[in-house]
Amino acid sequence: MKKILVSVVASALLASSLSAISFKKESLKIDFEGYKTKEMIATAGTFKDVKYTFGKDGSSLTTYLKNAKATILPSNAFMGEGLELITENITKVFFPSLLGNGDIKVLFQDVVEGDNKGVISAKITLDKKSTIIPLTYTIQDSKFEAKGQLDLHTFKNASKALKDLSNVAPGHGGISWPLVSITFSADIE
Repeated sequence: MKKILVSVVASALLASSLSAISFKKESLKIDFEGYKTKEMIATAGTFKDVKYTFGKDGSSLTTYLKNAKATILPSNAFMGEGLELITENITKVFFPSLLGNGDIKVLFQDVVEGDNKGVISAKITLDKKSTIIPLTYTIQDSKFEAKGQLDLHTFKNASKALKDLSNVAPGHGGISWPLVSITFSADIE
């Protein structure tokens, strides 16, 4: 009987380790897309050097992502090679105007897991003010991608920050939109 019990426990442990989930750390990425001009032209960027914390229980995507955290330094925003002026406008004008010297904090509060798709309730905190946005995710070919949209008007300094950005960036044509598209992606191990 003891051998059977040990065999069942060993099989269960092996099966759970085979279905364990985690993200490849070097593949983690947070991208954003802001909009400018009357035509709502997109301008894409990414955050570099984000600090992540994930759950230790990788038995499912839900347990791995529930209460996961990201701390983003706004000064690490990068708008692309050869776009130093745009990066400077975002890091030295927009973000300081929006949240001072603070960081952006993200907490994955709830996860609804379907068949290679689901929804994450992401709590985003800027300057001590928080809002929750849904991120819909898909998994395809071992790639995880979650997307959502943030309305900056939720935050008290947003109108001023958007105006300040429009003032220093003539390419905005006087309009910086409050809507920001957010993408969190990673390769699954």
